[in-house]
Amino acid sequence: MKAVTKPVYILLFVTLPQLVLLGCFTFGTGGLNIASMAYSGAAALLLMGIFSIYALIKRRENSTDTRVFTAISTVYALFTAFMLLFNEDLFNMTGFVSPRLVFVILCMIPVLYGIYGTALNTIIAEKSNDTAGYAAGLIAVPLIWFVTMNIFSGINLNAILMIFIIAGVYTIMLLSVKTLLVWRQERTDREFNSPSTKRYYIITTIVSLLLPLGGLAINQGNAGLWSSDTSVGMFGDFSSPAFYIIAVLNGLLMLLPTVKDKKLRLLAFYLKAVCYTYILYFFIVFLPILPLGIVGLIFYGLGIFIFAPAFAAIWQSRHIIKEWAVLSKAWGTPGIIIVFCAGIVTLPVCMISTFWGDKGNFETAVRYLDHNSVEITEPVEVDLARLERALKNITGGYDLTRGWMGFDSGNTPIISAFYTKLILDGKVISQHNLLALENLFFDSGYNLIDANLSNSNMVNNRVRLADVQGKTEFDEEIGVYRSWVDLTLKNPAIEGNGEYVTTFKLPEGAYISDYYLDVSGDRKEGILADRRAALFIYRQIVNTRRDPGLLHYTGRNTLELRVFPFNGHEVRRTGFEILHNYPFNLDLDNKIISLGGDAVPKEIAVDGAVLLSPWQKAGLKHVTRTPEYHFVVDCSKNSDIAWHTGQIEEYAKANNITRAEVIFSSYKVESHSLADMKQAQFQAECGFNFDRAVRMILSKESNKNFPVIIAVSDNMPGAVFPENIYPLSGRFPESPFYYALNHDPTLTPYSYEDNKAGSRVKNPIVEPVLDFNGIYVSDNDEWELVPGNMELDSITFSSNRYQNAVLLDAAQQRYLLNGKPDPLELVRAGFRARILTPQTAFIVVETPEQEKDLLDLQERILNNNEQIPTVTLDEPSLVYAILVLLVILFIKTRKTSCHNS
Repeated sequence: MKAVTKPVYILLFVTLPQLVLLGCFTFGTGGLNIASMAYSGAAALLLMGIFSIYALIKRRENSTDTRVFTAISTVYALFTAFMLLFNEDLFNMTGFVSPRLVFVILCMIPVLYGIYGTALNTIIAEKSNDTAGYAAGLIAVPLIWFVTMNIFSGINLNAILMIFIIAGVYTIMLLSVKTLLVWRQERTDREFNSPSTKRYYIITTIVSLLLPLGGLAINQGNAGLWSSDTSVGMFGDFSSPAFYIIAVLNGLLMLLPTVKDKKLRLLAFYLKAVCYTYILYFFIVFLPILPLGIVGLIFYGLGIFIFAPAFAAIWQSRHIIKEWAVLSKAWGTPGIIIVFCAGIVTLPVCMISTFWGDKGNFETAVRYLDHNSVEITEPVEVDLARLERALKNITGGYDLTRGWMGFDSGNTPIISAFYTKLILDGKVISQHNLLALENLFFDSGYNLIDANLSNSNMVNNRVRLADVQGKTEFDEEIGVYRSWVDLTLKNPAIEGNGEYVTTFKLPEGAYISDYYLDVSGDRKEGILADRRAALFIYRQIVNTRRDPGLLHYTGRNTLELRVFPFNGHEVRRTGFEILHNYPFNLDLDNKIISLGGDAVPKEIAVDGAVLLSPWQKAGLKHVTRTPEYHFVVDCSKNSDIAWHTGQIEEYAKANNITRAEVIFSSYKVESHSLADMKQAQFQAECGFNFDRAVRMILSKESNKNFPVIIAVSDNMPGAVFPENIYPLSGRFPESPFYYALNHDPTLTPYSYEDNKAGSRVKNPIVEPVLDFNGIYVSDNDEWELVPGNMELDSITFSSNRYQNAVLLDAAQQRYLLNGKPDPLELVRAGFRARILTPQTAFIVVETPEQEKDLLDLQERILNNNEQIPTVTLDEPSLVYAILVLLVILFIKTRKTSCHNS
């Protein structure tokens, strides 16, 4: 096999693959901008030219210099890593085979050739036939470690590519160490077994102790430059004491004098293998930014800390190789392999066991939050320290963007992603629910009313509605109006990445039936998708600067429209269709258009619901019920309970209230009478669970009374608000609001429909009420949907699309009353009717890959698997990756056995 080391073979293993790669850049440019093609092609051409010229000049020689082989491996491994990490436009190319896979294969051929050539040149002559196994053995260590780290977090094409790239570069470094050892002609047992005292201790102190600790300190010391949170750092969050403790322990172990007792030496070797995992982790994390270290060295000298993990990895690898050679003579190679592997997996196993406990604790907290919306249960015990750790990592991992160096300063690289995947068990959790958990258990004060799907660091919100037009026609077949609303949107700013966001209300009985968005001059029809999947994909797309449009419900008859992105001064068009039974005026950003005509509205009745008209209400009987007061006291950890009870006393006295219920609410709730309020002993802790208190109150049915709910809190925006509460609150139309007690004391009304605050009032607002066959409805001139008894197991549609929309609306309210906010049947029924419901969303995406991601995620959610496809699902499975690894190790073992025999 020595023939392949001739320089002329560089033309086959380096030049030819790179020529094919240049052809891909030139002819496979679908979706790739010209600048990316030019830079990528120029870099590939330059590298190929250098090695091709060497091959042509040295073509008659019998062997390539070892340094050239090492350079080939290193250069192309770093080139591949750089392109994967920083040239995202490269993968917009289209083709039958994944462009990423083609790119990596063509680049890894030179890498593997360089590794093989280096190994062949450095291995001793009698083992030259085992060069492939030798190289595989070297690459197995980082490969096994990295694959192990990805077993639980899930593996995909990107992860597999980076595994092989990193393992390849690490192999190059090991081979470089091996080359240095070969160059040293005198390697006596004494020199091999024990380090030269003075030089070894100086180097080890610097490389294994001072540089790692200094790097950790500088990383956290610069936290203030990157975030107001002192726990974050320039290259990630390494603030945990465990990072410093293991760094010190590793340094001390490396400084430990050589012991003669073989058992103690074996124990020390095991502990060094444990810490070796730590060193490998930092080496892999910092590998992609090693070039940045050179810049740092030139400009301010601190770039040395970027190289610290690489220095430590090389130095510690050298030490472990020596220890391995000595100990294998005393304990045998199989025994050393077992001890080494046990050490390598110790930290991951300990970490996973801790994470597993966090997972169970987090599931308990989420289950409590979910039950908060559907039933009244006793609070459960939640370990707040574990929950805080879980929320910190999951919240940090929720934002898919990275900084300009490829790091998210709020995350711990690799570990946070692994932790999040394990804790969530592949399920989707919305950012809203994450913030709700933080408010519920930590009184974090997030305003949950105004959800934000955008990344504020990437998006400007200056886009405005330039024009709106309405076009209405009466559909004789279904007997209602069909109105198209067309919006012209403009970004008046020079800055790009603009996003248009607006909310608007539809009247009762009006439903969205279609949506479109113009993308690059083409009109794209909206996909009606599961709301959870659509919101997740929208946020993911916004964070990668693609074209999405989203239309979804945020409250009862309240919708939100989002369109992104807008370049400077760009104009885009979007629109939606509304089915409605009667004319009405639509207000969009204070631009009002009239929709409808002269057709006489028809009374709408379906099996299980009636759309009650104003003239039907005119013949109904008035009903009068007595107000019943309920005060909900904020007992969160930052709340002054004594002050709040004093407020209640003053308000009750001023308004002659003698009987009322007082509910003390933190993350749990406790009910007392107004008379017994002062005797109640309730501890201020966690957050303000206003939702649970409201549901307790509204779940009580009464023909004589209606509830007036007054929250007593100095931090209403930070409360956990009731969601999808309108079917419960709709049973008491006299009181369309709940209230917050001010210091005046006046009341601030909040709508049950969307939790938005109104103008202050002195007394609760009481609306007149009518009795419709035992169901209470509002006495006004508006249409009103009145759900009745209906079969919810299966929703049967007719041929009339509008009546199907009314039936869906009624079923939605019935499901909420029964405690099922997102039933599968309701979601699929919305798809069948192609009517927008609170469980669905209309979304437009730019590329077929994004549409595939959306539909894959949706299907998994609807099949109760809820896994998140983080990339396009064209990658091989983890099983195949592990099988490849096992085959390599098996071949290596068999060859070793045959050689020994």
